[in-house]
Amino acid sequence: MTSVFSMLCYFWCIPGGLLADSIGRYKTIVGFGCIYALGTLLVACAVFDGVQRELGWLFMIGCFGLIALGTGGIKPNISNFGADQIGDATERQRECQKTFFSLLYLSINIGVLISFGFLTNITTGGLPGVIPEADGYSFAYGMGAICMMIAVVLFVAFTRFYQRLPGNGTGPFQQMLWYHWHSVKSGGGWKAAMSAVGFACLPLFFLATLASTLWPESQGPMESQRLYDPCSGSLEPPRSLHGVESGKDILTQIALILGSIACVFLVVANVNCSWVQELEAKEDGSEDEKSSMKRFSAEEAKQTFAAVPVIVVVNLAFNLCYNSMNAAFPSQACQMDLRVGGKQLNGAFFNIADAVVIVVFTLICESCLYPLMARLSGRKSVSLTQKIILGLVIAAASNLAAAVLEIQRRQAPFLCNAGFSECAPGYADDGLHGTRMNDISAFWTFIPFAMVGIAEVLINPCMYCYSYESAPVEVRSLLQAFNLFFQGSVSNAFTAVVAKLAYPNNLNKGHLEYYYYVNAACSVVGIGLYLIVTGCGRESQREQTKDPATE
Repeated sequence: MTSVFSMLCYFWCIPGGLLADSIGRYKTIVGFGCIYALGTLLVACAVFDGVQRELGWLFMIGCFGLIALGTGGIKPNISNFGADQIGDATERQRECQKTFFSLLYLSINIGVLISFGFLTNITTGGLPGVIPEADGYSFAYGMGAICMMIAVVLFVAFTRFYQRLPGNGTGPFQQMLWYHWHSVKSGGGWKAAMSAVGFACLPLFFLATLASTLWPESQGPMESQRLYDPCSGSLEPPRSLHGVESGKDILTQIALILGSIACVFLVVANVNCSWVQELEAKEDGSEDEKSSMKRFSAEEAKQTFAAVPVIVVVNLAFNLCYNSMNAAFPSQACQMDLRVGGKQLNGAFFNIADAVVIVVFTLICESCLYPLMARLSGRKSVSLTQKIILGLVIAAASNLAAAVLEIQRRQAPFLCNAGFSECAPGYADDGLHGTRMNDISAFWTFIPFAMVGIAEVLINPCMYCYSYESAPVEVRSLLQAFNLFFQGSVSNAFTAVVAKLAYPNNLNKGHLEYYYYVNAACSVVGIGLYLIVTGCGRESQREQTKDPATE
């Protein structure tokens, strides 16, 4: 369900980016911001103690409907809207934009710091003397709703200070579709057809993954897993570690095949975009048609498609490792020793390490590390390639570190006198049911969380900047949306598939480290693919436009 929520949030980035290029980024941000705020309000109302079961439908509408739609409309536009305020006419402005994207990512993670460092523990434990445990979720979600509504009001209040670029209508997007279709029919060759198949497989991959993830699990084995207590002295009943039904298994395999075809075809076909063919305006064509072709040329279409391989390779290679923070790291921490001062922390609390590292490391990089690296290499600035390769290496190392911790956790004895984990599967506050913690401190998970944070600083702001600079002005939000779509939706779809194949329901009897090994391997392979993609595409990219990936 976590992967489905992330998939939906990033899926809506595509319509959000397209709409922003059509009517303008400011109007899109305001409109979707209001939808986002309404969604958070519905979720906050749905989790009040005593009405959670009755209002479960309201939670689903607010979370999987309005919040997913709202954040999808905002994500591809906030970063671009900020960069628009700086401009990119001069070299100094372009360097300033790079710094802006890093500081934007820093500011996002100040919010993450508050969320995981403070609100997460309140959800399951309350705030002694102030917020009862039963009201923890309503307080946390209520704070989210209040902050989102304030954010929308503040954004609108400063309207007169913004530089608001007008929208370009849907003409450029339509022209891109026409260039692609015309190239498939008239001289584009096998690469044009391969690119078309790759794009067509993406929605099918998304739907197959969604169906596979939502396919109901077999309840019998799952219930026995949650209720078995290794400290009771009773014999452990036999069980399935995954509980995967045949229908789910088939859908998982179909999704994996479709996703692999989409990514491979998009990368191979768009490394060299010479397949894009010029459109010939009909003599009897309308003036609007001729004007649209002048506004968005074949060279601009090539420039847009040429950015696809880097976006696909880097986002998948990094975000498979990154997505471990959404479920695997917290689940692992929930079965380690969570006790602090007589209370238990929530496993998601340790995400605070990621946020702290991002805030601190961003400032260090921008003020000291990047200038020093540039001076030592004799360059004006650190190249995007250097940052990405280093980031992927650290991302792979983070999952390998988590794998080592998981092996150590599973070998550690159970804490039979410490009660059950309050955030692990099967927990009930009657003190009789739940999952036992192992005798290894959960604070060790700070290490993989922090390593992912360092990798984020090196990669995600770079990809925001790369998508902004690589796109023609008319489709900047759309290409940024495509970047975010692969960063969140496609990567989470792959994560959902990998989880079905390698992520056990019973961490004590399965091998979660196998899941981490797959992620780390994908990151290492991604380094090689990135070097191949940038190397093969360098000559064609130079012919079209200056590409920040090959500086």
